Amino acid sequence: MRLITMKQFILDTNARARALDKSGRPEAVAPVYETTLTALRLATSDDDPQPAWERVVATLTDTRRLMIDALDQMPIDQMRRRLICIEDLPEVSGFTALEDIYALIGATINVGAPRYNNGDVRGCAALYWTTLNLIADTPATRGFPGFAKAVAQTRPALDLEIPVGPFTPAATDAFAWELRGALDAIARITS
Repeated sequence: MRLITMKQFILDTNARARALDKSGRPEAVAPVYETTLTALRLATSDDDPQPAWERVVATLTDTRRLMIDALDQMPIDQMRRRLICIEDLPEVSGFTALEDIYALIGATINVGAPRYNNGDVRGCAALYWTTLNLIADTPATRGFPGFAKAVAQTRPALDLEIPVGPFTPAATDAFAWELRGALDAIARITS
């Protein structure tokens, strides 16, 4: 399945969820999100090589608890957040130079910083987390200086211990800044 098709499927899911919520059937929204995540998980191929964005979709549709789940308290909001992360994914298959990674980081910060500044700290953190996963999962199409260093900078932020419950507002803010710090560290790599 192509990423654009997945994104359209998510748009349709969100429209259905809003309609169910408006019609007084909020209990039907969670099964809609669960079904969508399952369908997307099944639609990701197990083939190698798998596009990097598809590996991130596989992570986001996995049933195990993810770090971004701590951004929301309710399971329905956690599922919605995962779908938003998929909507935010660019179709990246590989990197040919550090400039490709810099461009991805620049585009991410151009969206994430306004989210943060407008009070959507959780949305900003989720976008940064998704981008770091994309960088970690994207192969170099051919080797180039600095690639291994860039991927290594993702590990500290992606390997944090996943909390059992939701983040407090202060922890959400700290998480967003930790992720931004990792992106900034990658952007400073020269080779």
